[in-house]
Amino acid sequence: MIIHHHFLVVNLFIRNLIMLKTFLKTTALFFLLSTSFSSLAAETFSPKQLLQDMKKATEQLNYEFSFVQTTPSNMDSLRYRHFKSHGKTFAQLVTLDGAQQEIVQRDNLISYFQPNYQPFTINSEGITDNLPLLIRANFDTLEQYYDFVNIGRNRVADHVVQTIRILPKDDFRYQYVAFIDEENNLLLRSDMLDRDGNLLDQFRVVNLYVGDGISGLVDYLNQVAFPPLLMDKNANQTPDFNWAPGWLPQGFKVVNRSIERDGDDKIESQLYSDGLFSFTLYVSDKITENTQRDNTWRQGAYTIYNETVDNKDVTIIGQLPISTAKRIVQDIQFKKN
Repeated sequence: MIIHHHFLVVNLFIRNLIMLKTFLKTTALFFLLSTSFSSLAAETFSPKQLLQDMKKATEQLNYEFSFVQTTPSNMDSLRYRHFKSHGKTFAQLVTLDGAQQEIVQRDNLISYFQPNYQPFTINSEGITDNLPLLIRANFDTLEQYYDFVNIGRNRVADHVVQTIRILPKDDFRYQYVAFIDEENNLLLRSDMLDRDGNLLDQFRVVNLYVGDGISGLVDYLNQVAFPPLLMDKNANQTPDFNWAPGWLPQGFKVVNRSIERDGDDKIESQLYSDGLFSFTLYVSDKITENTQRDNTWRQGAYTIYNETVDNKDVTIIGQLPISTAKRIVQDIQFKKN
């Protein structure tokens, strides 16, 4: 009986050992396959391709989302609707808190309805107010000045997203983190960060619908009495200024020039952008006691810097680090008459 019992114990031990080895082999194989699939997924989700797919989805899908826009000092709640019909784009952006403000798009006409202001319409390719410029960026161009890095999966508004970090190749501008829906490629969140990783501005979707259920938007916008088209007085002429920046971060180009009047004072301005961030330079002859000093303010993502240069009042307002803004202003070159 003892020998027989010993045989049973040994036999049971051997069977358990075989089962353990089989389990370990299966586990190793599963781990190997999981790693392979994860690596394949990581290779499949090219950061640049994801960003390009996001831009395409933004322009072509029918969708509606509610979102919050947050800065260190403020938070706004809004709703955006977008619908394509017969090759035309219809869209609506409306505030959800406080006095209602509405921006509507009917193809290339954008109309603004705001309290205490006369409604007006402008020509534009789309609504950009409160929406990240990221969704309309040219990533072939941006690739020259930024690195796109996929940092893995996350979750936003109950959707699985791919997270892409957009890092500048220099120290003269900010960075972005984009959270892109894996299912439909829409941007569900974007964080604008300074060079130390501090949050400057956040766009975050809290509720999303994708489909044709908002087709009523087309009927609504077709019934809206559109306000007069605001004509750009300088549309057919480009002002020629006797000043220009002596230095700019690579990729920034002038996209608009204008002249405004403040009583008898003339204010010249030039808008620059690299396709992701922008800033405007203002130059005036008016010098006051305050503008003799170095004045700097920060408001969320925007830097405001003012200085007297060559006996001119120069102000820069834009999405730039303070050190970059100062260098641009101090390197402005004035032509000698």
